[in-house]
Amino acid sequence: MNDRDRQQLLQQLTDVLMNSPLIPEEKLAMMMMQCFQLLLSTQASAIDMKTSDGRVLSLKLEMEAPAVKH
Repeated sequence: MNDRDRQQLLQQLTDVLMNSPLIPEEKLAMMMMQCFQLLLSTQASAIDMKTSDGRVLSLKLEMEAPAVKH
């Protein structure tokens, strides 16, 4: 995928989100589900993305630790 294709896809996703009647929390939940599917499809467990303001957005898929019973 070249930069032009990537930008075009990003614009399409942005347009869909901006025009969606969903509330922000539902939009975020939908994007998190898509990220989960992408992680599964690439067999990755984490991604990091540097944002334009210098911060890093991290997404990590991990197993929940089992509860300890006493």
